[in-house]
Amino acid sequence: MINIVSEHSTEAVLQVRDLTFRYGSTPVLSELSLDLYRDDVLLLTGASGAGKSTLLRVLARLLEPESGTVLLNGQPREDIDPTRYRRRVAYLQQQPVMVSGSVRENLLLSFRFGSAEPPSRELLGEMLDRTALSGVSLEQSAAELSVGQQQRIALLRLLLMEPEVLLLDEPTASLDDEAARLLMESVAAAREQADRAVLLVSHNDGGASDVLSPRRAVLRSGHVEEAS
Repeated sequence: MINIVSEHSTEAVLQVRDLTFRYGSTPVLSELSLDLYRDDVLLLTGASGAGKSTLLRVLARLLEPESGTVLLNGQPREDIDPTRYRRRVAYLQQQPVMVSGSVRENLLLSFRFGSAEPPSRELLGEMLDRTALSGVSLEQSAAELSVGQQQRIALLRLLLMEPEVLLLDEPTASLDDEAARLLMESVAAAREQADRAVLLVSHNDGGASDVLSPRRAVLRSGHVEEAS
C-alpha cells in the first residue's frame, strides 16, 4: 500500500491522513492518506464499488469518517464552519441537480441567503460564454437544457463560490464525448484562473487526459495507491 502523500505536506491545500469509513460493518476506506496541491489535478480511478464516491462525500463533509484527519490549508476541518468549508471545498456530483426555475436562478442558488453580493447579469453572461454556453439565455428554464449543459451550469454554480478545491464525482459519466470534452475544458480553465486543486474520480479516464494532464492514482482495498 502506497498512499499519495508528500514529504512537503505543508504545500498541500488538502491533507488527508489515516481516513477510515465503513457502512455498518463493511469497511470502505481504510487508513487512507493523500495530499492535494494547489494547481493540482489528481485523477482517481478504481473498480465500481471501490469507494470513490464515498471518499469524495467524506472530503466534502457530507459524510463523517470513523477516524482520521482532514486539513484544509493546515487547519482541521472540524475548526471550520461547515457551510464555509463546503464553499471552499466544492463537490460536483455525477448527475447535475437543477431546481425549478431559470438558468440564472440555478446559478445564484448559493447567494439566496445573503452570504455575499450576487454577481451581475453581465458577469454571469461572460461566464456562460467562457464555458461554451453562449447560446444559453439566463432567463430560459434550466429544465430545457441538455444534460451536458446542465452539468456545466452546475460547475459554474460551484465556481461562483470561488472554491479552493473541486471534488468531481464522475462528472462526464452521463455525457457524450463532445459534452465531456467541453466540461473538462471548463474544469481546466477554472483551475488555471485560480490555481485550484482538483480531485476527479472516475471508473476510467473520463476524458481528463487530453485536457487536464492529471496525476494518476487508484483506489483499491480502501487505500489510494500510485497508478502503475
